[in-house]
Amino acid sequence: MKRLGLIVAALLFAGIFTVQMSAQTAQAGIKVAIIDSQAFASDKGITKYVNALKALDTEFAPKTKELTDIQARLNQLADDIKKMQSNPAVPVNPNDIQAKQDEGQKLARELDFKKKEAEASAQRRSEVVLGPIMQDIGKALQSYAASKGYTVIFDYDKLGQGILAYDPKADITAEFIAYYNTRPATAATAAAPR
Repeated sequence: MKRLGLIVAALLFAGIFTVQMSAQTAQAGIKVAIIDSQAFASDKGITKYVNALKALDTEFAPKTKELTDIQARLNQLADDIKKMQSNPAVPVNPNDIQAKQDEGQKLARELDFKKKEAEASAQRRSEVVLGPIMQDIGKALQSYAASKGYTVIFDYDKLGQGILAYDPKADITAEFIAYYNTRPATAATAAAPR
């Protein structure tokens, strides 16, 4: 009950804040916009960013396949053990079941280790490849905001449910993507895959 009260109070506060901000914004000439940064990675997103993501996917495809193959082998072992245990008419050597269980445990440890290793490697590589592009996008966003007179641009992806209501005309995602994609190439290019 206490939690419901807090939620209602937060919503009331947010509503009042929104009304006051709207009034202040209109009086002060503050121009606010919203961008959904998740759209940068969509098919109609920022070309340089999408191409870098595809390059990363290609670079890590062999590791992804290896992990998928290990998982498939684990699933196969589990099915084999189930079949061996489910048919009482066929005598099964307990050592055979134990051998499959041991192999499954070994594979599970290997899969866990390789997943963590792949995630860490992908994270490091993403920072190298996407970092300069994200910095360039940030600089372009600053330039775009200044050229269009925006005082503040919120990222819908980051705020999500924190935005209670807005005019769809405030969403400048498509405009910014078009602006960015038509800019000349800059020095911020993705590092070549290793």
